[in-house]
Amino acid sequence: MGPRCVVTLVLAACGPAAAPEPVKPSQPDVVTPVVAAAKPRPATMPERVVFDFEQAVATSRDAFVDLFDFVAVGEFEILLHRYDLNGRLKNLPYDLKLQFAAEDGTPYPAERERRNVGNFYPSLAQRTVGTGDCTRVEPRTGYAKLLGVTFEPLPAEAPPGYEKLRTTVNAYIAKGGVVGIKCRGGEGGLALVWTERPNQRGYDLITIYDD
Repeated sequence: MGPRCVVTLVLAACGPAAAPEPVKPSQPDVVTPVVAAAKPRPATMPERVVFDFEQAVATSRDAFVDLFDFVAVGEFEILLHRYDLNGRLKNLPYDLKLQFAAEDGTPYPAERERRNVGNFYPSLAQRTVGTGDCTRVEPRTGYAKLLGVTFEPLPAEAPPGYEKLRTTVNAYIAKGGVVGIKCRGGEGGLALVWTERPNQRGYDLITIYDD
């Protein structure tokens, strides 16, 4: 190694002067943007309901609507009317009393409920979710809390169709419940009632209420 170094030095001294190395312009440091990791879908069902709701509302109205089973929504709503008439909903307006008293327990059609729930997308869903960061909370109002409680038998004078309806809805509640949702990036809150289903997400929503 030593002699080879000497030869190199002699040749360099006898030859023409080496051209200076061009000065390369300094390159700015390349900063790789940090992408926040997507939040994993929760393992427990109530938290999963809130997670999916936030994702669906942020995606589109159709994604929001797809969370619901509208046959079950129609059953739940017509049953609620009878209990509202019997005092669950305080200060029920007179026109609604007349409407609810005339109902016989026939569930509302699924298409009617699809339309109604879809209309809630801007006023309830987008308002609540806003820019996101949603969490599960306990329902705030007494009415919302009762949405997850099984329905007691109605008075004997209630139309007979309600007993079958009560059994059906109670079976939904037994396999689900009610969750409250609040979002740091939105306003207000919601109560969502869900029931387990053998579908990809594992459940369907069966009603939604302002909370």
